[in-house]
Amino acid sequence: MQKIVSARYQASFLRRYLMLAFLVVMGYLCQVCVIPYCSIASVAPNLLYVVIGIVTVAYGKLRAFWVAMIFGLLMEIMLPSVPFVNLAVYPLSTLFCSFAFADKPLKTLEYERATNQHKKELPAWLRTLLCTALNILVYEVVNVTYIYLGGNALRLHHFVKAFLSILYTSLLCFGLLFPVRRMIFGPKKQVLVLKSAPVTFQRG
Repeated sequence: MQKIVSARYQASFLRRYLMLAFLVVMGYLCQVCVIPYCSIASVAPNLLYVVIGIVTVAYGKLRAFWVAMIFGLLMEIMLPSVPFVNLAVYPLSTLFCSFAFADKPLKTLEYERATNQHKKELPAWLRTLLCTALNILVYEVVNVTYIYLGGNALRLHHFVKAFLSILYTSLLCFGLLFPVRRMIFGPKKQVLVLKSAPVTFQRG
């Protein structure tokens, strides 16, 4: 029975990482090929940050950082704007936001539970939405800053476009996060967790 459960767990594990690769590829292709045609008032959402927000909560800090590095590199090569901005902003904003919104490591959760310091976390869907919104906020702040440093006078329409970008991206995230998370994890009744030996801690 344990072997059957283990095999099913490994299959679920493999599916999650195939889904991660699918998200990276389709996220980029849709961003450059489809999203430009979905703009409203000349503003389009940023699908890449939606993918990054979902990956941050579903897969953790490290994988979210690597996904952001891939997106930043692709955007820098294929759609350059200000030199090195995409290459820097995507991974750095993802790295800092992941500390606030990614799931805690299992060992940390076990330690908090053992020491009665367990703190209630926000629901995964809300952390995904907030992570996406904070990432795109950082991105738009950097863009507006570069407009100002480039010698252009900041006008109301710059801030309106930045706000609309944040709003559209957040709405797109809210519409996609539930079906995408279901594809990653499967139905709740099918999510498998292997039991392991309890984590122990030593003083000093």
